[in-house]
Amino acid sequence: MKVTTKTAIIYVNILLIFSCLIMASCTNNTTYHHYIPIKTELWCKTDTLYFTLPDSMPSGYYNSRIGIRHTVDYPYRDLWLSVHFPGNEKADTVHLYLVNERGNWNSNGTASGYYQYETDCKNFHYEHSADSVIKVSHIMEDFYLKAITDVGIKITE
Repeated sequence: MKVTTKTAIIYVNILLIFSCLIMASCTNNTTYHHYIPIKTELWCKTDTLYFTLPDSMPSGYYNSRIGIRHTVDYPYRDLWLSVHFPGNEKADTVHLYLVNERGNWNSNGTASGYYQYETDCKNFHYEHSADSVIKVSHIMEDFYLKAITDVGIKITE
């Protein structure tokens, strides 16, 4: 097979485009992203979830998102959480709306009845020397909260 100069230029351009796309897709400002599974899909009010931030995370200002994975058996429209960020004296209250006014899930769902919902949480200042744990618990009236399968935290710059 004879490769002409024109064909070689086309191949080089295609290679450059793919290289740029790969490099752009690898650029990510996510510092931490982790989900903790809820055993038996019954989240007890006294079960605090602990998200330990990496030692390599530098001090600075960060954005946070909270994620909830649940099944169609979740019995309420919303979910109230207590989220305690490192360096803060008080925990923040986060109100998530899992169902809209028409009764439809606000989450991304699957055919098997599982849903995932993410929402912005608090922006916070992290000091590397401070406690590096984010604590999350539910503050709903029910002692056991059913159908929550996982809770996650995503920290970005």
